[in-house]
Amino acid sequence: MPRLVDHDARKRELLDASLALVASEGIEAATLRRLARAADCTTGAITYYFEGRDALLVAMLRRAHQTTGARMLRAAGRGASPRDRLWAVLMEALPLDPERLAEWRVWLAFWGAAAGNPALVEENLARYAEWRALLQTLVRDLAGTQADLPLRVDALMGLIDGFGLQIALSKGLQSEGAVALRQSAERVLKAQVDALMDSEG
Repeated sequence: MPRLVDHDARKRELLDASLALVASEGIEAATLRRLARAADCTTGAITYYFEGRDALLVAMLRRAHQTTGARMLRAAGRGASPRDRLWAVLMEALPLDPERLAEWRVWLAFWGAAAGNPALVEENLARYAEWRALLQTLVRDLAGTQADLPLRVDALMGLIDGFGLQIALSKGLQSEGAVALRQSAERVLKAQVDALMDSEG
């Protein structure tokens, strides 16, 4: 009998192998031939699942965000209070371990490529909308509905992007610069979360 193939699982395998390649070598390395080699398959196997390189790139970016989002939701689910849930999600968003650092390197690569690729721009905007919606829910749970809630959420997103970018571009997670940045990020984000609690009610 012919071997049954789990096509969804195979697509995830292809995307994860492709993301690992981009994280280590940059998006310029993501040719179909290189991606096929990284995934241990033929270029035909890739084009079976994706119409071409551009479609694959969009799917890769979506996969990266979905993986991060799922991890954030798991972290939030372990929180015992609204503050704990918000804090867990904020910490999951920063590149504080090798897995998250690889994700940030992927995002940096895609942000650079998005300037000339409208499909990547649209995908990134859609994922940012999801990220903003999650933070809005968590902030609302903590501080209630307030007129300046969107501003507070945007401030948190800006801090995460700023600190995350700097940490991702530092000389390793254990370098003096990265450690100092992590400490700064935690202090600044804690102040923001404390301010939300102070404004509760």
